[in-house]
Amino acid sequence: MQPSPSDQMMQYILAKWISKPIYVAAALGIADHLADGALPVDELAERCRVHPPSLYRVLRALAAVGIFSEGDGPSFELTPLAECLRRDRLGPIALMFHSRWHDRAWDHLLPALRSGKPAFEIAHGLPAYDWLRRHPAAAEEFHSANAVKAGRFHQAVLAAYDFSGSTLVADIGGGQGALMLEILSAHPHLEGLLLDLPEAVGKAEEYVSASDAGRRRRGLRQRNLPRAPGSGDVYVLANVLHNWDDDRCRLVLSNCRKAMPPGSNLLVIEALVSPGNSFSIAKLLDIEAMVMGAGCERTETEYRNLLTESGFGEIKTSAMMDGSALLVASRA
Repeated sequence: MQPSPSDQMMQYILAKWISKPIYVAAALGIADHLADGALPVDELAERCRVHPPSLYRVLRALAAVGIFSEGDGPSFELTPLAECLRRDRLGPIALMFHSRWHDRAWDHLLPALRSGKPAFEIAHGLPAYDWLRRHPAAAEEFHSANAVKAGRFHQAVLAAYDFSGSTLVADIGGGQGALMLEILSAHPHLEGLLLDLPEAVGKAEEYVSASDAGRRRRGLRQRNLPRAPGSGDVYVLANVLHNWDDDRCRLVLSNCRKAMPPGSNLLVIEALVSPGNSFSIAKLLDIEAMVMGAGCERTETEYRNLLTESGFGEIKTSAMMDGSALLVASRA
């Protein structure tokens, strides 16, 4: 039977009763502890250094919605949903989105609506990236979560674009280099160039250098994100433009175009806002963008307009996954 509007609304209102226990399970690494099979609650509690009866109540609640499965003893084991909370999967996203600093920003959503200022800046007194540079632990959470989010799109990018005719790929705002590493691993003939803030590139140097593709990677430290390196024949902006307002996007795109040699392409990877009342994860991500800074999610038409206004020529769009798309823009 279809839930009543009141029951449906209660599910949304009480969503924190599920999302916060999910955060606790991720913070304790429960899914990782259970990777080899079921464990008694007492042993789990000992490993996590928490109160056994309290842990049982949290896991019992999560099991009631399909996250973990309760057995005799009592004991718990993984379910397909619980598998997603491992540290090499969605665990870092659960940790970042429910961290104290992130919650504090979302607590200021209403003042942000009244003032038009980013909720993060109201809450913390600084723009998000400036604040993160001063708080390394939070920055690590942020970059780890973004690496996981980006990782879900890597294979989709490789399927959507043919890199076989390229020689050098420049990943602008590439974070820890996860996407670039996937591209280099799939195409051994390529050389890679990474452009991001120094703290992100430092992590990328460790991450990529440890890989087989590391010898073909050239790291580039650069503080000013709008500036782009020359000499590449494929430039990548993956989940970068949604962080900025239109004016900043035009600056980033214009500088990319100026640096791009003839015959090169720019790959823009973003979630696209769907029309009308249809569900779109981008419509929810748009609120996250409003909380964190001056950015926004956009429609395909809006991205095409930004690219055209920045001097790019032919633009082709390929749908990927979860409402995301790859826009390939040629240098006019």
